Amino acid sequence: MENKKELQLKDIFQTLFKKWWLVLLLMTVGFGSAFVIATQVITPVYEADTVLFIGKENSGLGNVDISLGTLNANNQLIVDYQQIALTRLVIDQVINNTNLDISYEEFRDSVVIQTVEDSRLFTVGFMYPDPAIAKSVSDELAKQLTLAVFEIVGVENIRIIDQAQVPTDPVSPVLLSYLLIGTLIGFLISLFTILVLFLGDDTVKNEDDIEKLLGVTVLGAIPELSEKR
Repeated sequence: MENKKELQLKDIFQTLFKKWWLVLLLMTVGFGSAFVIATQVITPVYEADTVLFIGKENSGLGNVDISLGTLNANNQLIVDYQQIALTRLVIDQVINNTNLDISYEEFRDSVVIQTVEDSRLFTVGFMYPDPAIAKSVSDELAKQLTLAVFEIVGVENIRIIDQAQVPTDPVSPVLLSYLLIGTLIGFLISLFTILVLFLGDDTVKNEDDIEKLLGVTVLGAIPELSEKR
C-alpha cells in the first residue's frame, strides 16, 4: 500500500514537472488579470486626513497639563468627539456645505478616525475617488466637528492643527496585494487542472500501470525496435 501511494505521489509530481508550462501560463494569466482589474476596473479611492488637537478651554498649545488624570480625561474626550463626528448633526452639515451627492450611511462608511497614541492628537479623514474632494470634505468635517463640540459640550477645547493635503496615492486597491492574489489563484487553478488531468488519464504507460490495471505481475517487456534502413 505504501509503495502504491509513493508511486502515485511520484506520478503526480512527474506530471506537474512535465506540465510546468501550464503552471507558468496560468500564473501569468492570473497576474495579468489582477493587474487589469486593479488598474482598469476598480475605481481607486484616496484618503485625506485632517489633524486635530484637544487642549484646555481657552488655553494655548504651550500650556499643557500632562498629569495622569488629565490624560485619561482627554482620552475619553477623544472617544466622545469621534462619536460626535459620526452623528447626523455633523455629517448632514458637511454634505450640505460640500454639495456632495452621497447618503449619510455612505458618508459614514467613508469616514476614517484615528488617534495618535499617547497624545491628545487625532485625525479625521475621508475616503473618496476624487482626491481633491477627499481633502475638502476632510477639512469641512473637522471644522463642523469643532462647531458641534462647542454646541454640545459648551467648550472650545478642540482645534485644527493641520489641514488635509490632497492625496497623491490611492489607499485602495493595493496593487501588490492584487498581483499576489491573482498569481496565487492562477497557481492553484493550474494545480487543480493538472490533478484533474492526472486522475482522468487512464492510458497504460508502463509496467506499473499494467500491474495496477490487471492485478498481475509483468514478467517481461518487449523493447521498442527501431526501424532499420
